[in-house]
Amino acid sequence: MPNAGKRHIVRNQATALVPIYGVTLIDVLGTMIMVPLLPYVAQHFGANGVTVGAILTTSAVAGTVASPMWGAVSDRLGRKRIVVIAQTVSLIGYVLLALAHSLEFMFVARAIAGFGSGGLGVTQSYIADVTSEDQRDRAYALFGAVFGLGIVLGPVLGGSLIRYGFAVPFAAAALIETITILLTLRFLPTTHARTRAGEGTGMGRAARVVAGDAGVRSVVVRHVLFIFSVTYFFTVFSLYLRREMNVGPDVSSWLLAGAGAVGGIALVVVVGRLGARFGDVVVSEAGLVLLTLAYAALAYTRVLWGFGVALAVWAIGAASVEPTLTALLSRRAPARERGAIMGFNDAASNVALIVAPVAGGAAIDLNPHLVGIVPACAAFAAFAIGLWRERRPG
Repeated sequence: MPNAGKRHIVRNQATALVPIYGVTLIDVLGTMIMVPLLPYVAQHFGANGVTVGAILTTSAVAGTVASPMWGAVSDRLGRKRIVVIAQTVSLIGYVLLALAHSLEFMFVARAIAGFGSGGLGVTQSYIADVTSEDQRDRAYALFGAVFGLGIVLGPVLGGSLIRYGFAVPFAAAALIETITILLTLRFLPTTHARTRAGEGTGMGRAARVVAGDAGVRSVVVRHVLFIFSVTYFFTVFSLYLRREMNVGPDVSSWLLAGAGAVGGIALVVVVGRLGARFGDVVVSEAGLVLLTLAYAALAYTRVLWGFGVALAVWAIGAASVEPTLTALLSRRAPARERGAIMGFNDAASNVALIVAPVAGGAAIDLNPHLVGIVPACAAFAAFAIGLWRERRPG
């Protein structure tokens, strides 16, 4: 009987998580679908490189502003309601992108879509709300796998649909978002509010908790450094291959898809089990070591097969870091303020998403080796912080 009850709980958790994984997938797709469209935007609207880069970072800026707000409000009103509202805002942004007829219009549409995608921290909090301790590592591993799938599929979807017209990729994103909203309304269970009005949650409260709790703070800092390293590398990935190895976009796309497959398999098959056995701290630190070594190798390799091997190591390292740090933060955050703190973490990561593309673009022009050296330093700094913090008592 106890085993039957446990299986019933696991099934209920799985049912609750399927819609939230759909929300995550469409949010990441909506961001990454823009990447292959940027050259078309530049040609279609006569934009220079700086303007095109600004379009890419607009959604990250909006998400930075929105994330703590969505998280704090979800603590008071419940996760499901805020997830649906954030989805609806993203839907409006995608519809406006499909209708965009000028650069100014596109900036506004990207800002609205980014404001809606700022609800990603709420989805991470929801996972913590509906899973038990023994299932949480696997739930976050699957969350990371879905996130990685969106990173891989987004550029593929955008690049394949653009041939039918500029509006088509965004119309497709809007259609998928609509379906996701309907699925959320139908299948996503409602969770109870964690705080009451007047208890003071929000950006300020979350910032005070992060500043005052060394365990929470160290996880947030490590996550920001991790996001910076990954975003930095993605920004210059194709450009580096073109300049240093004369590799075109077809090969780089396959390499990226292969890395996504390796990372996804590692997430589903390995990371959750290792986290359950050795703990999230150990697995995240091991992942940061793999990332440091992979970035260093990627900075100096000049043969394609060597680059592919280093990229596979990079994918396993990245797969080991994201879900374990997220699970660690969800456990250390006070339950009543989990949404606000996860939103704060999402906002802090968005700052890295804003800074990294600019830094990567400048670095590759300065010295190609910096493509790997800079993110290697960021990953090693995250490892060192974790090693120092987690060895301290309390």
